[in-house]
Amino acid sequence: MDAEVLGVSIDSEHSHKAWINSDLGKLNFPLAADLTKKVASDYGVLIEEEGIALRGLFIIDPQGVVRYSVVHDLNVGRSVDETLRVLKALQTGGLCPVDWSEGEDLL
Repeated sequence: MDAEVLGVSIDSEHSHKAWINSDLGKLNFPLAADLTKKVASDYGVLIEEEGIALRGLFIIDPQGVVRYSVVHDLNVGRSVDETLRVLKALQTGGLCPVDWSEGEDLL
């Protein structure tokens, strides 16, 4: 798949390092610290009055256009399988029906 993954969090670089060094933290993509919370604000996931960011996921095309976005509450994780399915669907350039999977017919 021709895609890049970048994680962005409003946590500090030091918090990221502690998380990465824990049993949960092995990452194979870069993680950026959004200390000013500008990225979180620009993408609509910042809850300013609480100083926290919701769990957002965005697929952005090479021209910088957001083609897919999903935002979850703090207690809901994201689905890697669904993200990959959507990315593959977007990359077909065609019209994919509900619950489409790679290899299935397009509309």
